[in-house]
Amino acid sequence: MQTIKVMFLALLFLILAGCGTTAFQVAERDESGYFPAQGNVEVVKSVAVDLDQHKGLVVIGDSDFFDGQLQEIGFFEEILRIPELEVAIVQEGLSDKVQSVQDRIGLNNAAKHYKPFLWLRADSRRDGNRRYGQFILTDAISLEDLFIVETYYDTIWTGVSDQQNFYPMFNALIDYIDENSDTYQK
Repeated sequence: MQTIKVMFLALLFLILAGCGTTAFQVAERDESGYFPAQGNVEVVKSVAVDLDQHKGLVVIGDSDFFDGQLQEIGFFEEILRIPELEVAIVQEGLSDKVQSVQDRIGLNNAAKHYKPFLWLRADSRRDGNRRYGQFILTDAISLEDLFIVETYYDTIWTGVSDQQNFYPMFNALIDYIDENSDTYQK
C-alpha cells in the first residue's frame, strides 16, 4: 500500500512539473510582418470600420506583454493601461465625470470625457469542457465589439503558450488592422 502511495505521488509530481506555466515573451515580427505562431485561431466577429479614425488611443489591461506586442505592431499612436488611464483622467480634472474605469460604463464615460479610444482585452469562454481564449477589440464610445478572435486552450496536449495561442491572436489582429486601415504597413 505504501509503494502505491509513493508511486502515485511521484506520478502526480511529474504531471504537475510538466504543466508549469510559461512566461509570455514579447516577440518581434518576422519579415512577413507576423509573430512566430504555431496555433490556429477563429475570427468570431470582424466589423468593417475605418481604423485610421480610431488609432489615436488604445486602452489595455495592466500587461507588459500586451503593451509590448502592441508596440511591436506599431499601429496605435498611444497605448494606455487602465491604471495610466485613471491617472490621466485625474490629471485632466475629469474624476467627477469619470468615477471609475473598471467597468464598461466607466470606460464609456472615459471615452466621452477624456478622449475616444479602442479597448483591447483578453477574455475567455467555455463551451462544455473546452475553454477558449479571446481577444476583444471594442469601441469604447459605442461599446460595440469590433473584432473578436479566439483560440482553443488545449491544456492537455499542446499547452497554452504565446506561440500556440497569443501570437496567432495578435497575428489575426494585424490582419484586421491591415484590412481596415489605409495607413498601416505590415
